[in-house]
Amino acid sequence: MTIVEHIRQVLAAKADALVRRAGDDLSALIHPAFIYVNASGTVFDKTSYIDTFCVSGKIVFDHQEVVELLVRPFPGFAVAAMVLNDTFTIGGTRVTGIFRSFCVFSETAGRWQWAAGQTMAPAGSATTIPRQCSPSVPE
Repeated sequence: MTIVEHIRQVLAAKADALVRRAGDDLSALIHPAFIYVNASGTVFDKTSYIDTFCVSGKIVFDHQEVVELLVRPFPGFAVAAMVLNDTFTIGGTRVTGIFRSFCVFSETAGRWQWAAGQTMAPAGSATTIPRQCSPSVPE
């Protein structure tokens, strides 16, 4: 399996875990030192990401699909730029939109995990995200 195929597999498993709200499955895909910035600029660690985006119901995903993916491998890690087609509900508001995301994946002993990421709405996008999820992230 190529590195691109490994990254696609992790992304598909992440989307599946988000839609099923399967926190334990999502946790296995995320590196312990994970850091993420969402499209509203909020910073999350692994625990707060899983809580906010998967198990708490603050954000409930109906669909997430990678529609474009560009992966660049490096020794021990890979970076990926992608376009996501998302549908989710946040604070009672249903959001359907196209997002750009940049992710870093770490490889240890043949296992790939999501280590970091940032998501943004493309310039000129009509997609707006309510700023209702602001977890306290320890430094």
